[in-house]
Amino acid sequence: MAAPARPRALGEGADHVARWALLVVLVGAGFWRSWARIAEEVTAGSGSEVFLAAPVGAVVTAVAFHLRRRPELPIHDRQSDKISGTIILGIAMMIEWLVLPRYSGSYVLLHLDFVAAWLFLLGGSVFLFGTRRTFRYWPAWLLLTVATPGVLRLLVYVLGGGRGAQVAVMVAVVSVGPLIILGPQAIRRLRRTGAGGRRRPEGPPRKSLVVSPREAWRSAPLLTVVAVLLALAPLPAEIEERVAPGPAALSGPGQTVPPGWQEIETIDYPWAERMYGPSATLQRQMIRATRVRADWDQLLRPRVAAVQTLTVSDAGVLEVFPLEMTFDLSSARVSPPRTVPLDRGVSARYRTVIDDENLLTWSLMSFLWNRAGDGVQRVTIITVDNHEFDAEFPQTIPSTRSTFSRLLNLLLRGEGAVTDTNPQDKDLDMLTELATDLVEAQWTGE
Repeated sequence: MAAPARPRALGEGADHVARWALLVVLVGAGFWRSWARIAEEVTAGSGSEVFLAAPVGAVVTAVAFHLRRRPELPIHDRQSDKISGTIILGIAMMIEWLVLPRYSGSYVLLHLDFVAAWLFLLGGSVFLFGTRRTFRYWPAWLLLTVATPGVLRLLVYVLGGGRGAQVAVMVAVVSVGPLIILGPQAIRRLRRTGAGGRRRPEGPPRKSLVVSPREAWRSAPLLTVVAVLLALAPLPAEIEERVAPGPAALSGPGQTVPPGWQEIETIDYPWAERMYGPSATLQRQMIRATRVRADWDQLLRPRVAAVQTLTVSDAGVLEVFPLEMTFDLSSARVSPPRTVPLDRGVSARYRTVIDDENLLTWSLMSFLWNRAGDGVQRVTIITVDNHEFDAEFPQTIPSTRSTFSRLLNLLLRGEGAVTDTNPQDKDLDMLTELATDLVEAQWTGE
């Protein structure tokens, strides 16, 4: 009676492999643009390779958990599989189509499409293998839930950033599951078994809790349709599309001050190396107009502006840490960005900020370009509503915590809590003129 069980087990195993192969193909096809973007980010030096630790760690954790498998009750409910699987797939669709566009400014930092991918994998596993068999390996799914791209990025930054911190996080994520599941005693037991210790005789094969092949492959068309819909979801534009060709390199980290303005102070921020890489520089130039204009200030006071220049080696780093991460915007409302064309093929993005906590209202205009020998630069010009000479400007700080607080407010309280839906654009004309003159001054001073 035991002889026929072996061929049936082999056939069942091959069918399970075919189901997993289908899932892998659908995940690859449904999120092919996401995988391509991650590959481009790794090439650009953004550190996105740390994301690979989550799926690798999940597979290793699942194998470790399989080594400690225990008998299960032969309980199976196909209706529960369809309900739970549909809910999970629906959440994946909502993340890809509805939530991801709201977080487009922090796309590379959070990579919510990565979260949608593993949710699709989870829902597909429920349809093809059943709820009990899928959640039997709950430690692997829990690892994918916890080790999201945003969390991994934050851990790398907490450890100091750089290649060493990335390796440490990847090793920890891959190894934490097996170490907790197997434990020291199980590891010693495996060593004794490998050294010739006695092995328990295999008992009779347990009844499979996986859904039948006929029921499983009936779900293949539904999973294929969902994968196609996920593949059609738009992704945020790449930052390289906004990087313009710039002028020649300067001897210093700042910009040439345009005519009609004078530099009154420079501030260097040494923490830029920790956040953006060892070759990064960040400098703020405080400049003041040498002439007064009634259209800039009715009391004919000379306007003051801050020109902030961040220089990095690769544009991918700027995607990881967008402009909002250099300010504390946890209690601020920011207007939607407005594209403003400048000279020399440069386009800027204009925004206004209302900081309710610090009672500060300010405007900023930023643009990206390549400077020969200096790498990629993000130039930001800031003005404040207070036109006095000693007016307070927003501080530049590495505000990872405030960024996550802002994203949490967006998720829980809605877009209106963090968006200025009625911006006044008081300094739009002034910043446009100043930015245009600043761009032209870089070529004139070559």
